[in-house]
Amino acid sequence: MYTPGSILYCTPFYFPNGSTAKPKYFITLFNDGRNLVAAALPTRQDYVPAHLPKKHGCINYAEGDFNAYYFSPDVPITIEGWSFRTHTYIYGFWVDVFDIELLRKNYDEEGKDYKIIGNLTEQEFQAIIRCLLLTRTMKNRVRRLLEKAI
Repeated sequence: MYTPGSILYCTPFYFPNGSTAKPKYFITLFNDGRNLVAAALPTRQDYVPAHLPKKHGCINYAEGDFNAYYFSPDVPITIEGWSFRTHTYIYGFWVDVFDIELLRKNYDEEGKDYKIIGNLTEQEFQAIIRCLLLTRTMKNRVRRLLEKAI
């Protein structure tokens, strides 16, 4: 379930910081096989500086400490051919590490607590990891895990 490249839709997602739970996509980027999962929570919120072009893939502006991976609407990203229907982003500074036991406790029953959307294509998965590793604002713990993913 938490294999690197898998996309889940959690209904709802319980944020570790206590924010209000809401339905959320969850993309597994790394799993250490024991107790840690590095993952991204994609968002529709657009924080891309206006002067930067939006093209499916990595948006990296080192001078402004900005990094995001942009999913264009209706561009297939999984081996099953699934795509986001709206402009969607992963921001490097939001990638985090989650305790796998807590995830399993919160998302116990497929179809009720979560839905498996699919698996990223290898090309898409590698592009996301390489992009996110460009950010200077990523937590060191997350960076070390993602470096193992490539």
